[in-house]
Amino acid sequence: MTALDPPFGTADAAGMAARMDGAPAQITDQLQRLAGHRWTLPPRAPALLAVGGMGGSAMAAELCAAIWADRLPRPLLVVREYRWPACVGPDALALLSSYSGNTEETLALWREAQARGVPRVAMATGGTLGEWAAGDGAPAAPLPPGSPPRAALYAGWVTVTHLLHALGWLDDPAPMWRETASALAGLVGRWGPANTESDNPAKELARALLGRRVFVYAASERTGAVATRLRHQLAENAKVLGHSALVPELDHNEIVGWERPGEEWRDVSLVVLEDREDAPEVATRLTLTAEYAQVRGAVVHRVALPSGERLSRMAGGVLFADYVSLYLALLRGVDPTPIASIDAFKRRLAERAAAS
Repeated sequence: MTALDPPFGTADAAGMAARMDGAPAQITDQLQRLAGHRWTLPPRAPALLAVGGMGGSAMAAELCAAIWADRLPRPLLVVREYRWPACVGPDALALLSSYSGNTEETLALWREAQARGVPRVAMATGGTLGEWAAGDGAPAAPLPPGSPPRAALYAGWVTVTHLLHALGWLDDPAPMWRETASALAGLVGRWGPANTESDNPAKELARALLGRRVFVYAASERTGAVATRLRHQLAENAKVLGHSALVPELDHNEIVGWERPGEEWRDVSLVVLEDREDAPEVATRLTLTAEYAQVRGAVVHRVALPSGERLSRMAGGVLFADYVSLYLALLRGVDPTPIASIDAFKRRLAERAAAS
């Protein structure tokens, strides 16, 4: 049986485990980094905030939109595309997010926002996006360099909340983030590599998922973004495909896919994410859906987000998802950091562009 206790050595050659353990410090460091940053904003309040980014660079905004959908006074729109929808015009504000500063789709969105007369701000470690922002006199918030983009999520998340506060849409997030960093430090001790498998829920769940198809169900409010993060991390870190869907919508279509019991579900593990703020009717749907899948043959794992205020609970859910993906990678004998498929795909895109 593969051990999940450190040291991991060459199994985690690039140190993804240490990056996850460093989540609390990443939060406090980014708060300090942004202490002197000022956003230059349009004189008129924007009708909406449109965030353009891909992968981990878009995840921070998606989490903010999910967590505070019931509090944000205007829409927060996340666009993972080459083009903006028609509603993004001069009365909007565009935040372009690219960790490297060189993401093809995000650069296309910058150019299109410029052509439409949309005010722009950015966050990046540099790259072309940083150069364009500096050349256009647009505010660009710095991100900590030297990390896989998905491992810098908390820095980006802090930055988006900093912008939301500057817009007047959110109270000063710094106290919430300091509380969250403190809560995550305790969770690192519980879920991190230093804690043994017999007392580590993240390690236990990873072992239970080994060799199985993974479905993730959650509520469309708040925890849906955590489900997306888990699916992404299973792919990038553990190199396995996952599936996620949300209630109540899935109970109007996807649930029919479970209708016929049979051997096809015997290798499925269903992870159900639950939060204490789930609406009663949503909590009931999650429970009944999990029971239905279990009767059909799936193995169900119900995961409750940790206690605390809303931001710390969601950040805790993200941290748990990250650790599960790390341990599943180690169990599968794959290094969690390299993303060979994405690198190869980018080369193929470049070759196709050069040939056209």
